[in-house]
Amino acid sequence: MNKYRERIFNLAKDKGGSIILPEVQDTRVQDARRELISMGFNVLDHEEFSDKKEYYLDYIQEQPFTDNWPREKLEEYLLNPAHFAMTMVASDDVDGVIVGSITPSSDVIRAAIRIIGILPDSNWVSSIFFLIAPDGQTAYTFADCAVIPEPDSNQLATIGADSAEFHHLLTGEEAKVAFLSFSTKGSANHYRVDRVREAVSIFGKKYPHILHDGELQVDAAIVPEVSRQKIKSSSLSGEANVLIFPNLDAGNIAYKIAQRMGQYSAWGPLLQGLKKPIHDLSRGCSVDDIINVAAITSLQSKYYAYI
Repeated sequence: MNKYRERIFNLAKDKGGSIILPEVQDTRVQDARRELISMGFNVLDHEEFSDKKEYYLDYIQEQPFTDNWPREKLEEYLLNPAHFAMTMVASDDVDGVIVGSITPSSDVIRAAIRIIGILPDSNWVSSIFFLIAPDGQTAYTFADCAVIPEPDSNQLATIGADSAEFHHLLTGEEAKVAFLSFSTKGSANHYRVDRVREAVSIFGKKYPHILHDGELQVDAAIVPEVSRQKIKSSSLSGEANVLIFPNLDAGNIAYKIAQRMGQYSAWGPLLQGLKKPIHDLSRGCSVDDIINVAAITSLQSKYYAYI
């Protein structure tokens, strides 16, 4: 039994909101959409909202990025189903969007920032992958694995906070955040290690209520025996469940190793930091991947209503 999948799907179907998968020309999206509807999810069709086109055009025209755009260019912009669907979310006609099966990540994120906007407390868009062990009884959140190539210390601290919140939402468990490095508590000195140490300092001051530690090598973060050997005392004691990687290379490589060699189920990439739930699919996604991300989007939508 996968207790995390069961929890997410039950909560999403019970309390979740409406979602849209606008890339309907993709057969994987078509199959996922049918399956989601059969499971009881509220999946809307963006084409059924064509009568609100003028309203959406007015909304887009008011956004800073369209300054001085002629009406024709605005209309062309909204011909893109992803843009249209995100405008629906911004206008509160639907709760969340899942897109990216045929759209580059850079286009998805750029449009989301322009149309939806970034949460003031976040300042940046980043991403997580939610990784579930083969037995379905253990889960980790990895970040950032898809968006910010070289996060600075402030960005790492924010990624840690957003990821902790996301992990708790998905699991119902207390987040235990480890800021990872090739050094454990001063075992090495390097400017990259300094960046992580500074992130830990920033995080501790801004989010003292969130359990955390760093800088840590990954074995000291997740293996209690190694933690006891390498660290005199750690608030995590080798039981971290949210792993914050120092850069995109490390995060992306790590989640793919866990997925391909460790047989972990990898859900994502899941975007965080936006004002509404918008998620970017991998272009190599399967139908199951789309369904999993859609369930999370549906679950998030009710949470976002209270932000």
